[in-house]
Amino acid sequence: MKREEYLGRGIHSDKFLLALTDRKKLNPMLEAINKDSDLDVQIRNNYLNIYYDGGNIAKVSSANSVVFDKNYFYTDTKNIPAKNISKEVKEILTRKRNELISKFKAGNFKEYFEEAKGVMKIWFKANPKPERKEQHQLSIENRYGKSDYTIIDLEYQVSTESKFYCTYVPPGKSEPKKPRFDIIAVNKVGTLCVIELKKGTGALGNTSGLKEHLDCYNLSIGRKPEPFMAEMKKLLKQKQDFGLIDKRVKILASKPEFMFAYSYATNDKEKEDRTFENYYKELQKKPHVIKLKKDSWALKDK
Repeated sequence: MKREEYLGRGIHSDKFLLALTDRKKLNPMLEAINKDSDLDVQIRNNYLNIYYDGGNIAKVSSANSVVFDKNYFYTDTKNIPAKNISKEVKEILTRKRNELISKFKAGNFKEYFEEAKGVMKIWFKANPKPERKEQHQLSIENRYGKSDYTIIDLEYQVSTESKFYCTYVPPGKSEPKKPRFDIIAVNKVGTLCVIELKKGTGALGNTSGLKEHLDCYNLSIGRKPEPFMAEMKKLLKQKQDFGLIDKRVKILASKPEFMFAYSYATNDKEKEDRTFENYYKELQKKPHVIKLKKDSWALKDK
């Protein structure tokens, strides 16, 4: 794909867009999601990922296409590895999954989400993924009016096909990085913020530390912000059109701002602050930093 053809985040199919606004197709799905505070939706490149506690309970790319990984059903077999499950049991689990998918395709969205959440709860009990749950909570706690920022996207990876592809080559490497930024959000004054989240002092140095993430930003989005801004404005508008983000959220600033958010990993706040400052003072340019309060994922400037 040529860089001038790269589309990035968003729904680019007119047919899919129409389905999402059609009362007889996927619009009731969006209504069901907007009424369920446990669910979170992220728009990728021409599809939606619908999450519960960080688990993807539906990947939707058209009115007739929904994916829910059958591996989530394998907890029904008392944690026997998938490769050791008998053919007969796999057939039962596949049938159970297909019955769930058929409810989605029949338009029984509320029932689908409730049953899919039940499957995911069982799977997470056997396969705890605290980092997924934290990311989910991050999105939930930073909706309009709940904090100083409204998250519009998570886990944004800079594509090698984009006009702002990364040119930063780490020391000792021969290929540029493919940076993934944790949070894209809009603050109260309308600035689009690219936020890198660090949890604990072990995430501050070495590979993917503060300096490298700042270098990656400066040599990707930071060197050519215009196409990124256009992509995020389109993404925000689509989420607002789908009822996923409050329409009062607006991107007003002409360029984005790079920031860090820090989550404490221990009860020794003073020690972690000192360690953070030791890494932070080495940066030539000092990005804004948000320190998260204990047991909270709300992004607040004070």
